[in-house]
Amino acid sequence: MTTNAGPEYREAEARFRVAVTPQEKLAALEEMLRLVPKHKGTEKLCADLKSRISRLKQEPKGKAGAKGASHKIVREGAGQVVLVGPPNSGKSTLVASLTHARPEVAPYPMTTLKATPGMMPFEDVAFQLVDLPPLCREHVEPWVYDVVRGADLAWLVLSLEDALSGLDDTLDILRSKAIGLLPRGRPEREERRPGWIYLPALMVVTGMDLPGAAADLEVLDELTEGAWPRVPVAPPEGAGLEELARATFEALDIIRVYSKEPGKDADMARPFTLSRGATVADLAGRIHKDIVAELKHARVWGPSAHDGQSVKGGHVLMEGDVVELHRQ
Repeated sequence: MTTNAGPEYREAEARFRVAVTPQEKLAALEEMLRLVPKHKGTEKLCADLKSRISRLKQEPKGKAGAKGASHKIVREGAGQVVLVGPPNSGKSTLVASLTHARPEVAPYPMTTLKATPGMMPFEDVAFQLVDLPPLCREHVEPWVYDVVRGADLAWLVLSLEDALSGLDDTLDILRSKAIGLLPRGRPEREERRPGWIYLPALMVVTGMDLPGAAADLEVLDELTEGAWPRVPVAPPEGAGLEELARATFEALDIIRVYSKEPGKDADMARPFTLSRGATVADLAGRIHKDIVAELKHARVWGPSAHDGQSVKGGHVLMEGDVVELHRQ
């Protein structure tokens, strides 16, 4: 929607997109409502902002003095990514380096005792990272498995120093609860078992700032026979983090599609994220359920069509398409 909003509004909107706590979201929404131009073309937007603000204000407050995140994680952004791995693998440092979340980081094991979400920006979208307590054979909180089962993707975070033992332990612990990790983009080496939950995964190898890391990584690749797509990183210095964000976007198997109103410029600041293979009708349903029933045709600019081509609801969209919906 074109609102002729200024840069201050766009900055508030960006803060809302990466906000984690209800308080952060409420502050950003109230700022957006204050800054949005007030005219007939923004009446629906203003009403939507007021509705969101009202819902947030009506949410039950936590107990006085309560801190930290709940074990029930409300999904946000273009995809939910859980971080799993053994103690001291660097999960919390990764989340702190990539998001505004502040999980406790310390040089001893079992620092993380709760689920801590944070939003990781990537170009014009953001992913939700969820830092979890480590997986170890001695004890794992039961709720950890529930969070893993509901995610879209897993980062299998391993320290380069003990990556092989950490890999085996993590996979065995998850398998004991009927959860399988599938190396994203690699052939599946095991037959899927009925009743199991299978989650696509990337291996994230930390410790690349240590002496001899490059040689150790080559040994790890040989020992695992290249079975895992891995991204070597060195947080908090930042090495490999951009590559990790790109790999995550590709592993989630999603596309970005941009909306356009007839006679107006496309809104290139706020893409819709859809599963690969999604159609024009899927996009219409994401915008509003009533549009699907009233959809007559759409015009598409981008990789999936000739510029401005008229298509029906079953047209399959591609990354970067711009779509103009026409209702009856």
